[in-house]
Amino acid sequence: MASRKYENLKKQKQTILLDAKRDTAAFDRISKEARRVSEVSANAAVILRDLDRQFEQATKLTGTDISFLFFATALQCIRQYLLTPFKERMTDKESAKEAHEEERNLFGSVSVPDGQDKTKRYYASLNDIILQGVPYDTQFGSADFQLGLSGSAHRFRTLGHDPLFGWVFGTANIMTSTLTDWAFQSYHIKPSPMADGRMKPKIVQHASTMLMMEKVIERSKTEPQALALAVIKQRLHLKSDLFSIAGLPLPGMTALSPDAAQMLAEHGVDTANMLTVGKQAAYSILINTMIAMIHGLFYEESFGARNLYDVRTRKILTYSNLIASASNLIAVAIMEAMAVATSNAELGRNGLRYLDVGGLAVTIYRIVSDRKFIKQVKQEFLEKEFYQLVMGETIEI
Repeated sequence: MASRKYENLKKQKQTILLDAKRDTAAFDRISKEARRVSEVSANAAVILRDLDRQFEQATKLTGTDISFLFFATALQCIRQYLLTPFKERMTDKESAKEAHEEERNLFGSVSVPDGQDKTKRYYASLNDIILQGVPYDTQFGSADFQLGLSGSAHRFRTLGHDPLFGWVFGTANIMTSTLTDWAFQSYHIKPSPMADGRMKPKIVQHASTMLMMEKVIERSKTEPQALALAVIKQRLHLKSDLFSIAGLPLPGMTALSPDAAQMLAEHGVDTANMLTVGKQAAYSILINTMIAMIHGLFYEESFGARNLYDVRTRKILTYSNLIASASNLIAVAIMEAMAVATSNAELGRNGLRYLDVGGLAVTIYRIVSDRKFIKQVKQEFLEKEFYQLVMGETIEI
């Protein structure tokens, strides 16, 4: 009995000793972990600087990346000087030459049915639609209604010349032999004798804009050919004026303020230049997209995390856009300085034709967006690496 009791006490003692050793070992691990975390905390600034260097090392451009950078920069420069310069402005006659040639080719084969050759109120004959100029070009009689349509001003005071409203009101004017001004007031156009006896289209009377549109809708149902011819005529007329010296107003600007539309156009802010800037931006984005896609194909797992490789791609795009835009600004500035020094106005105009406004806008966007992306990836990298340093190995108690 006594020996059994002794054995039980001995087992209890051994169990207590084992538990004590286990607890001591756990406490030692906890103590070591606490000291390690304390050391990490005390040296946080040094560790973060080291992690920052690791990030820069992981995302720095390699030899292959540099090749992509030069290639992308070359493409942007070629685009700037060969594909997207501003077009040289021409006289009205020169600007309309191509459109008039296209008009002759398109309308030359159009046959007009019998009985469709008489123009009347709110109804322009098919012959007049095909053969006559657009009615909203009429200036004769403008003074009688104080419309101020003399010279190039008529392009900023008639809705037919507006690249947006013109598709509706210009087409309607062609189909009804009318003119609609910036205030949506319409007028009848009719051949009238001039002082020398010659007949010339003249603004003769007020017309109802609402009735004009109703007549156009009705005729479009019964004579779709008239609508088709008027739309073609409208397109060709806008094309003929687009790159002329006076140009065309910004879309929708005529209805807001004809004076502002004309003032902006005189300072280069018109539809033609807006289209060129859009083309510059679109081509720049296309090149960036192509470079990003091709560079992405070179990714390998040995390079590290994919988002770190994407940082290298973003750097290539930002640097190439920045170099191309900076070189463009310098080149244009040099040309303008030479133009001023030599009093060469022609050189000055040619220099400004190569100003890459759309590309510069894309560059600014890339600097902002890519910097934000790189900052975000860097933050995630630092947080992940620092977290692993702090947590270390999982502690089992």
